[in-house]
Amino acid sequence: MNTKRLLGALLLIICATAINAQDLSPRDFGLDTASSDESRYQVLYNTHSAAIKQGVNVSYLGIDTLRIAIPAGAKSIPLTRHNNFNGVVMLVSNYTQNRAVFALSQESQSIQLTPTQVDNGDFSAVEQLQHGTYLVILADKHPWVADRIGYNYPAMRNDILFVKDGHAVNRPVAPYSTDSTQMQASFCPADTAITIVENLHFYRQPGATFKAYCISLSRQNNVLLRNIDIHTPKSKLTADAAISISSCTNITLQNIVIDQTYSGKGKYGYGLSMNNVWNSTFDHVTADGIWGVFGTNNLSSTTLIACDVNRFDIHCYGRDVMCRNCTFRQKQTQFSSFFGTLTFDSCQFADCIPVRIRSSFNAYTPFDIVMRHCTFQATLRHHALVNVMLLDSTANRRPELAEKCWPNLSIEDMTVEMTPLVRNFVLYDPTGTTSICKKQKFGYLSNISIDGLRFSKNNPNLYLSSVKSKMKQPVTISIKDLSPAKIVRYLE
Repeated sequence: MNTKRLLGALLLIICATAINAQDLSPRDFGLDTASSDESRYQVLYNTHSAAIKQGVNVSYLGIDTLRIAIPAGAKSIPLTRHNNFNGVVMLVSNYTQNRAVFALSQESQSIQLTPTQVDNGDFSAVEQLQHGTYLVILADKHPWVADRIGYNYPAMRNDILFVKDGHAVNRPVAPYSTDSTQMQASFCPADTAITIVENLHFYRQPGATFKAYCISLSRQNNVLLRNIDIHTPKSKLTADAAISISSCTNITLQNIVIDQTYSGKGKYGYGLSMNNVWNSTFDHVTADGIWGVFGTNNLSSTTLIACDVNRFDIHCYGRDVMCRNCTFRQKQTQFSSFFGTLTFDSCQFADCIPVRIRSSFNAYTPFDIVMRHCTFQATLRHHALVNVMLLDSTANRRPELAEKCWPNLSIEDMTVEMTPLVRNFVLYDPTGTTSICKKQKFGYLSNISIDGLRFSKNNPNLYLSSVKSKMKQPVTISIKDLSPAKIVRYLE
């Protein structure tokens, strides 16, 4: 029996060795004799390109540190099926152009679909989608929000559907069968085999005059990024997208560290920039940036597990987010035109607004907030759970967004740690032109449920709303297992 096991193990080693022997090394393409950082970048590009043609991967074994610089006119280095950088420390300079160092992308082609097919997810009558797996990429050419207040540009909605043998696994965030929708569709194959990018230390070098992004994914399915850390020095550069993901499905990021970004006070830049992504998971992402970590639009079915970040946003148009065992620090999680359910399970909020509904899109859609087993640190700056930002009572020109809604709220087993000067704890905090609350009735909110709410300070003021606010329908308020607190309703 032992002999058989030994022979089996030897056979596996021989097979693995034979397979690995096919992988290409940058050393075989002149890495050791490359005379400049730019030429080393070109070596990596040539190695990866050749590996893709041969259907193999790239081996970084025996390479400890790589200094590269993006050459003028360079393309991104294409990724193979399994990209194991084996812990390489990559020191990256850029004086030529904004460019992702590594990328995985494919093109899509136009297809004629009807809004009814899209909303039902039934493409069995569409010849191109009847057999196999595909990404169907949707664009609504009628602005979802015609003019983002204070920014002077429209917000466009996009959706992506994962289609298998003529039937969509998921549905759009919101229906396309409306009079105001101008739908365009395209499609591309969806590779079901997993693509892995792992074990990379990415250090952007001081003095860069252009941005070197780490990874860009476009129109991909089933990609895993893991054990990657990205470091950014102090810089005047802004508008970062260290990892960019667009029009993708089934994406997982695991054990990711983002240490600062190209951003500044009042100047945006994101560690994770995402647009039109369905079913993404962020597992143990630790990230901090001056502006914030996540900058996303058109995001649905998102899960955060054991993450520690200073900001999570779905700027405009999204559905269903689950956050479990996460810590959010100093800023906020921020949403606009969000649908479905936003769940926080066993999360901590350290001087952070758990939910901010952004006003600039003037899109206050119906959704539900569920908070279970969470800890909230109330400070003078942040002592409200839901901040509803308000500017004016102007109705959104898009009929689907005309009504201003407040979310339902369910709290179970929450601990509120109140710093010494804080006396008030607020569930809903409408800010901006608060007089609007007295003139207008708000929709959707019908239920506030509290089952277990404890305060570190005796008998604080618990405000249901920080100013008098009127709802279009009666609000059922259920409060039990509440530590001593003075309840101030301010909600009609």
